[in-house]
Amino acid sequence: MSYRPLKTKCFIKYLEFLNCKYKRTTASHDHWKCPKCFRTITFRGKEKEIPGFHIQTIAKTLGINSDEIYKWVEDNC
Repeated sequence: MSYRPLKTKCFIKYLEFLNCKYKRTTASHDHWKCPKCFRTITFRGKEKEIPGFHIQTIAKTLGINSDEIYKWVEDNC
């Protein structure tokens, strides 16, 4: 599968679906903490889209396959 960028608004909805909580913004990066994550999810919240390779890295942090994120966004955004 080709990893395409996701709209930031849709990705934030996905994080909220997972019960992740917004913690802080440092410089231009938003930091979110998810219940099952071993570290903080970090991305540029002011950008319109999140690059595909960032989605792959975030999926590893969440302990899931990035295809699950794309499927959820496709069904719910």
